[in-house]
Amino acid sequence: MVETKTVSIWTAKTGWEPSTLQEIMLPAYSEDGDSLGCEFTNAFSLGFIDNDFIEADKVENTNSLESAIKGFSYDSDISSDIKSKNIQPTNQTIDTLIAIYDFTFQGNPPARVIRGKEITFRGTFTYKE
Repeated sequence: MVETKTVSIWTAKTGWEPSTLQEIMLPAYSEDGDSLGCEFTNAFSLGFIDNDFIEADKVENTNSLESAIKGFSYDSDISSDIKSKNIQPTNQTIDTLIAIYDFTFQGNPPARVIRGKEITFRGTFTYKE
């Protein structure tokens, strides 16, 4: 049975090395082993997100969300939904994309600054699993 699911996507022009992106996505833990989140999830007040549902990577410079998603899981389905929602290219170049699968973000706040770079929520899209 095919199930329709959602993915929430954020983009940025960071100029970061991949290792810096990994650092902001790396969860911290208390001495008791409780998750304290990571810089990214804490900045957007997302609460606990299982790392198995997060995909974050550097992408070729583009201003098109549809181009930026190429190579990510379910990219064909997500790209089709981006196209159907008529998401226009941004004024800002994208070189970093963060996708959280099986998660619907309401867009509040729509952007946050992490390590001096603005990361912007671009929307929630569907894919089929």
